[in-house]
Amino acid sequence: MNDTRIKWILLLVIMMWGSNFVITKILLESFPFWTLLFFRNLFAALVLVWIVRKFLHIVPRNKQTWLYVLGASVIGVIINNALFQVGLKYTLATNASLIMGLTPLATALISYLVFSAPLHWKQMLGISLGFFGVALVVLKGSIQNLILLSFNIGDLYIVGALLTFSLSFIFIKKATDIKFPPAIISLYAYALSSICYLPLVVWEQTLAGWSELPTSILLWLMLLYVGVFPTGVGNMLWNRGISILGPGQCAIFMNGIPLVAAITSVFVLNEPILLLQIIGFLFIGTGVILGSQTSKTVVAKKEERETATIPS
Repeated sequence: MNDTRIKWILLLVIMMWGSNFVITKILLESFPFWTLLFFRNLFAALVLVWIVRKFLHIVPRNKQTWLYVLGASVIGVIINNALFQVGLKYTLATNASLIMGLTPLATALISYLVFSAPLHWKQMLGISLGFFGVALVVLKGSIQNLILLSFNIGDLYIVGALLTFSLSFIFIKKATDIKFPPAIISLYAYALSSICYLPLVVWEQTLAGWSELPTSILLWLMLLYVGVFPTGVGNMLWNRGISILGPGQCAIFMNGIPLVAAITSVFVLNEPILLLQIIGFLFIGTGVILGSQTSKTVVAKKEERETATIPS
């Protein structure tokens, strides 16, 4: 698969992920909380079983690999999905997408703290700009909100989802470093999360007398879409993009997520686009572009310039 084709595929993934914020917010109004989480992850697990059906024989072979897979599953899916869904219930879909747009920068910062991965000045500037942009959105541009600790509780849950999602990359990296396929990690994560959510679904539905499930076919089709495409297929294609283009180039595409979410929110949810959101998007987008330039990229550009100055 050539670079041009994978870039078009990544654009498709960004459109799916951007729409996921809006559709999930709609589903939260009709589905009970744990029931929605369960079916979403169940559908993702089922589609991943079909996609990786030829490789189902691959299993973690030792305790260390199991630790990495369980870490990615518990932190990156079970806890992350719950935080994300709670946050989306109480904040705007646009706000949530802007905060989650910090994922590449948060991952770079965590990699620096955990793996001592080097950060050059552009990455540090990018991280600073990105976090400043999110601070504008969360604090609504008011220092008084910081002093009084006055936040939208939904925004704080989304920040928690951002941190757990970025933290899970540590476990995924550890597992892939020892040649365990990322697609199988995703399958284990969504299958395990479905098992963990099932008792909560039974409890939730028992309290409601098993009368809380919607009967609209459209709502179930929307839930099927969220589980199969943004969650299951989207993650698979994104991992494929990383393997071809590298995390740096792929991270730049994440700038499109808040844009798609904002446009979809305006037309579907009638959410307003606020000035602070636009300003925050500009800071976050600039930060991601700067922060996505890894040390290797900088070195490569430097060598290219030096080569260009050598007479032929």
